[in-house]
Amino acid sequence: MNKAKSVIAIGATLLGCVTSAGVAGADPSPMSDPRAPLPAATCSDYGSVIVTADKLKVRAGKGTNYDVLKTVSKNDKLSCYPVETGGKYTACGLTNANGWIPIDFRGDIGWDGYVASACVKDA
Repeated sequence: MNKAKSVIAIGATLLGCVTSAGVAGADPSPMSDPRAPLPAATCSDYGSVIVTADKLKVRAGKGTNYDVLKTVSKNDKLSCYPVETGGKYTACGLTNANGWIPIDFRGDIGWDGYVASACVKDA
């Protein structure tokens, strides 16, 4: 190790500001930033999701090019089926997201529309 690198390494060690994982005291998880988007919901157990966007469009298919069937509001609880891959979108803090959750808003058996998985959370 050359002399300059040695001085920097010793100084950082003495000050305790650098660790092998990065800056000491910094939370390495992306969720440490309150502005970071929530992870996309998966509805992996045929359960429910809760809307996190102020208003969210329920679409007839897995993409923004499909008709809007209805609009739901923040904190609405929706019955759902597992996430599916569809058309890409930018919404709720995510860019190029492509997860779409089939939902049942009529209360019958089967899905009635799709919502962007980035804009809901698993209940």
